[in-house]
Amino acid sequence: MILKDLLNLQQIVEKRAIPYDVLEFDSKHYSQSKDKEINILDLHLTHAIRILNNYLNDTLYPEYPDRQQINDTLNVIKDNVDDIREVVNK
Repeated sequence: MILKDLLNLQQIVEKRAIPYDVLEFDSKHYSQSKDKEINILDLHLTHAIRILNNYLNDTLYPEYPDRQQINDTLNVIKDNVDDIREVVNK
């Protein structure tokens, strides 16, 4: 079911109007499979959830191409801190 239809159902079930900013929402999503832009409110719920999930993963957990270099640097820092602890605790 598309989001627009779900919003209409929500309006009926909750007996509340759909907020105007949602109705005027005209953002588009580029569909690679269809090779065209689709209005967000015309997306099926499952597709909208997948898009949101991909967006959140990309935003919150970006990929680091130099992850090994970062890990190596952190290990060096940890070793230095351990050395300092030994000196301080003697």
